[in-house]
Amino acid sequence: MRQPTAPAALRAALPAALAAALVLVLSGCDAAPAPAPAPVGAAAPASPTPQGGPPTGPAGRSLWALIDDRGDTIRSLPDDDPDVTAVRRTVALHSAATDNRDHRTLADGTGGAGSADSEYAFYSAEFTRQLKAQGYDRQLSALYRTNRLTTHQVKTAWYRSTLYKDRATAKAEMDTVMEFTAAAPSYLKKGGFALNTPYTQHRTVSLAKQGGKWKITAIRKSPLTKAAPRPETS
Repeated sequence: MRQPTAPAALRAALPAALAAALVLVLSGCDAAPAPAPAPVGAAAPASPTPQGGPPTGPAGRSLWALIDDRGDTIRSLPDDDPDVTAVRRTVALHSAATDNRDHRTLADGTGGAGSADSEYAFYSAEFTRQLKAQGYDRQLSALYRTNRLTTHQVKTAWYRSTLYKDRATAKAEMDTVMEFTAAAPSYLKKGGFALNTPYTQHRTVSLAKQGGKWKITAIRKSPLTKAAPRPETS
């Protein structure tokens, strides 16, 4: 199915990094990724899990691995590994905060629920600085208010994710499934969206341990795609 694209005028009006976030009505952006070893192929996704649940693969195998500088697996990591637990929690809480927003309560610059300030706590100081320099706070608020948007996270699913051998950087792969529960008809028409319809987005989240806490340093996102219907059973 053709993936929804943003109106050309909006793409031209916003910096490329910020446009990716606002067009998809999801927070964060495609900032320059933190330096990392060579990409590692993703395994099949786990079954959808509750927010923050252990991302286990087929037959209960962990989807987390410790890798070297070439991206080769040193060993698998259990779900209760302290760093795995901390990274997973950070990504899950961030996803919940950014996917559940309501234009009626979104506040600009006051730190209210759903505002840009509510997600900065998950970011490194540099990533936060980049977003603020791009006017992310103001434009996020304007997008939701102008288009009367409300979004709701339905579920998440995890893919193979990695910690580097220094245990100072990590990369989490996940899908989030969300719905538009309210939106201006013109916005839905331009984006090719529909209300109360699940849309999936794949995210690659880069993190670094700073001051003993895991912080998000970059996010890469795919376009929203409509989930394939389940096959009918006889």
